[in-house]
Amino acid sequence: MDASVRAAGTCRATAMTHGCATKIIALATSGRPGWSALLRHVLLAVACALGAASASHADAPANTVDPANTAHAVTDPAISPRDAAVRRVVLGIISFTRWPTPPARLHLCVTGRPDYAQGLVDTLQAGSTPLEVQHVQFDDSTLGTTCQAVYLGGLSASERQQVSAALAGHPVLTIAEHDPSCTAGSMFCLNVDVERVTFDINLDAVARSGVRVHPNVLNLARRPVTP
Repeated sequence: MDASVRAAGTCRATAMTHGCATKIIALATSGRPGWSALLRHVLLAVACALGAASASHADAPANTVDPANTAHAVTDPAISPRDAAVRRVVLGIISFTRWPTPPARLHLCVTGRPDYAQGLVDTLQAGSTPLEVQHVQFDDSTLGTTCQAVYLGGLSASERQQVSAALAGHPVLTIAEHDPSCTAGSMFCLNVDVERVTFDINLDAVARSGVRVHPNVLNLARRPVTP
């Protein structure tokens, strides 16, 4: 099942309203008759996962990163503008994510063969939360227990299966580079081109992830980051 939904420009990110849901479903099912009911169930599941109905999440998270205001953080001339833009998007997504047990320090693991991860090095800041970044092998069986977030570069189908097996049952945020259809299991799939960085959201993966993502993450998709 193709459970991905292109988030960019679909709705206001302040709430997962019925009107917003209608727009998302209409976009996701464009040209694919008969899929509306199927995706509606997925949308309902992700609405629960996002906690859209929770009053405590009515406002944007306090540690939200605005990618438009983080360009000054890139000072290393060795980091390309495209890598810097990807870093801003990744930090923004992480800042909208909540784990069942809030960690004092987040661990972002980079695996596979990434093309745009040069800006994801050492220690970063995702809103008010310190973020430790480390490169790990795709066949590391401890991925699910040591990483709160995983950034996936290029992976073969069998390598991706190993990563998925290691993450199964653990609350881990996943962000992938090379998954244009956003159907390989990652929650967020980056679209990187010369002019901008956007992302798609796999609603089924979000619903199954064990983490909660604030609906305002859609605002990042509505405002593409320019390298």
